[in-house]
Amino acid sequence: MGVVRDREHSDGAPTIEGTGIRVEDIASAYEHSGYSPDEITQLYPDLSLGDVHRALAYYYDHIDDFRTSSSEPASA
Repeated sequence: MGVVRDREHSDGAPTIEGTGIRVEDIASAYEHSGYSPDEITQLYPDLSLGDVHRALAYYYDHIDDFRTSSSEPASA
């Protein structure tokens, strides 16, 4: 599986293909909550360890995009 963007799911946010699990959620679990990649697979049983590492690699390769989008005000 890879990382995909689909406007019909998760508002176009990058997700792990076939799961709908957002890259941002995986990165947050890793960076902010302190979960290890192995623990993240327990939080999200649909993900393999490879999926978690792919998501984290995608996140760090596009970190400026994630930081920009998270700092934008939500539209009403």
